[in-house]
Amino acid sequence: MSLARAVAQNTLIQIFGRGISIALALVVVAIMTRSLGPDGFGGYSIIIAFLHFFGITVDFGLTLTANRMLSATDRQEGSRIMGNLMTMRLVSAIIFLGIAPAVALLFPYPTEVKQGMFLTTLSFLAIIMGQTLVPVFQKELRMSYVAWSEIIGRVVLLAAIGMVAYLKLGLLWFMGSIVLGSAVQYLVLRSSVRQFLHLRWSFDCAVWRKIITTSWPIGISIIFNLIYLKADTIILSVLRPQAEVGWYGASYRVIDQFTALATMFIGLVLPPLTAAWVAHNKERFRTIYQGAFDAYSVIAFPLMEFVAGADFAISGTLLGILMIAMVGVFFSTLFGHVVVVLEKQKRMIWGYAAVAMLALIAYPLVIIRWGMFGAAWTTVGTEVVITVLTFLMVWRTTHLAPRLAVLWKSIVAALIMGAFLYVLKVENLALLLFGGTLIYFAALYLLGGIKKQILREIISIRSLP
Repeated sequence: MSLARAVAQNTLIQIFGRGISIALALVVVAIMTRSLGPDGFGGYSIIIAFLHFFGITVDFGLTLTANRMLSATDRQEGSRIMGNLMTMRLVSAIIFLGIAPAVALLFPYPTEVKQGMFLTTLSFLAIIMGQTLVPVFQKELRMSYVAWSEIIGRVVLLAAIGMVAYLKLGLLWFMGSIVLGSAVQYLVLRSSVRQFLHLRWSFDCAVWRKIITTSWPIGISIIFNLIYLKADTIILSVLRPQAEVGWYGASYRVIDQFTALATMFIGLVLPPLTAAWVAHNKERFRTIYQGAFDAYSVIAFPLMEFVAGADFAISGTLLGILMIAMVGVFFSTLFGHVVVVLEKQKRMIWGYAAVAMLALIAYPLVIIRWGMFGAAWTTVGTEVVITVLTFLMVWRTTHLAPRLAVLWKSIVAALIMGAFLYVLKVENLALLLFGGTLIYFAALYLLGGIKKQILREIISIRSLP
């Protein structure tokens, strides 16, 4: 089976799984917002944003490092690397997630919110340990296991959230449900990985040293990324009423579900992209890089039209603004990961640091005056800047600029889709999604944005060996 077909199959599986997961997540958000109200959901948003900052810090670039190190290893060496990586991740998770709720005690949050942070650290621990295993499935091109684990975890979460809402229990019970869903998702993923690697807790000084040497520039960059990505909610929680944090957080939770697609896809592309660069095969690198750029173009713009369009059931002014930022997240994710493949992450630290400082200065100023809308537009601005900076780093290193033909055709196809949906005024959400998707891809195909050869490979899906 060709690499293109394998990636296409895994992408379809992930998109299908992500679609189900997004639907379940949106139902969860709907239940929680109605049950908790703006103030209660604001408390939930504060907990998630605060712990997310420390949870991503735990990663410190280890996931990207694992992707790079596993791309050129056999399963025996992969087991050795992953065993050490798991142990390192557990140690760092206990340290940083232990610090998070202690730091929260210094903030003027309600007692229930602080208690929720202590409880929800268990959810983030399960998520972090699960993410450690994902590079294995990415290398094996068997992301169906990741998709199923996420769906199962979300189903358990939805059942628990529904029960808590039915019984009219409080915020802490909702957070306990989130812990349960995350734990189930990790256990399913941990059980599945045994088919590919034999993992055991390991401490090998040489491996730890190599991992740390490779990952620290990525880790520093991730910390700066977090500052401009998550500082908005934290600063909003200090300067504005908790209800406003709830409205902002509800929109952000929707965006988070879609932007996860960006990370999902680049995870599939990263191993062959890395292998091509290491082998000095510039033509193959160019082909994969262009294909990834085209894929992001095809996915990002119709999503923006769906979610931010006036006819979408969950649309709103705030959500529409953040969807513009989502497009930036898609392309900055691509260029940022390519920077890692090119081993230019040390040189990018200053760019990430500059954007983080800009965000820390801008967020308080705009939030005081314009509240959550100021925060949303500042998020758009930071995403545009970081997309430009990461692209320039890739371009200066490779002298390759992606061709924009598919991007423009995707925009035109999305506009055609939006026009049809506006004229038809479809109110049924399922019909809206099905019809919109059909119109978009038909328009894109007629415009030449999708090639017949790729369609044949995607349609003729067979099991991977």
